Parts: sequence; C-alpha cells; structure tokens
Amino acid sequence: MTGFYPRELGMDETLPTSEQFAAAAVNGRIGKGLKARVPFGRGSLLAHFVGVLSNRILQHTLQVTPNIHLHDPYFVGLLSHACAPNCVLDMARLEVWALTDIAVGDLLTIDYAMTEDTLFRQFPCICGAPGCRKWITGRREALNDDGKAYLAKMAGCSGRNLR
Repeated sequence: MTGFYPRELGMDETLPTSEQFAAAAVNGRIGKGLKARVPFGRGSLLAHFVGVLSNRILQHTLQVTPNIHLHDPYFVGLLSHACAPNCVLDMARLEVWALTDIAVGDLLTIDYAMTEDTLFRQFPCICGAPGCRKWITGRREALNDDGKAYLAKMAGCSGRNLR
C-alpha cells in the first residue's frame, strides 16, 4: 500500500493510497488531478487528508479558518474544480466526502468557492456543468480585471452565431 504523503506528514489507514486514487494529467490544459481507482458511493468518506498549516494563501492550500490555510500539494490540493462537484471537503475534520456516486476513472472535483474566501489565482472554468459560473473566484472576492474581460468577451460571443 503506497500513500500520497511523505512519511513526516503521517501514516495511517485513513489517508489516501495509490490503490484508491491515481494522480493523473487532466485533459492536457491543466495540471494534475486525482482519479478514482475504486468506486465510491454517494455519501461515503473517501479519505482523510493532512498538510502543513500556513498563514499564507498558496497554490494547493485550503482555507481552514479566515487566517489559516492547509498546504497539501500531495493529495487534496490536487482536487480539480467543478461548479457541480462530485466531492466536498470537511475542513474541520480534514475529510473528503462523495457528493455523488464516483466510478473508477472519474476525476475527483470540488467547488473551490465552497472552501476559499480568496483564491490563490482566479481562473476561467471549463467544467461544462449546466450552471457553470465561467470564471472562478473565492466566495468573498470580487471578479478581478481578467475575469471581467473574460466574461465580457464571452457575453459578446454568445450573441453571435458561432459555427
């Protein structure tokens, strides 16, 4: 059984293993994501996670409190964003839970705005969900200039007949 974390961050049976999950490239446009190697039923606990606490927002950090972030570039920091995610994080218990049934090979996703007041970096969303927000921010931050320009460009394109 191979774990995702270095030994100094802990070793126990509730942490994710390579038998359960695979870190894999995601569609060639974004970095690594996590895919299920075993099925998980809706409402099931996928794994606990660990990390290093910081007062800084970094790539691969998750907000624990308004001023404390957990840096985990090994597992939970690799979860991809989706506006209609299949997972949710419990930041008080440091757990990942299935919101939907997850099949072998499914990419594990969370909604970044559910855990983060402010993101490390805002970005365009390509999740394709019916309610996709198109530009992702933290739950308490305004669109930055790039987001405003991106959404304005999309609004201009939506009025034309694209082939």
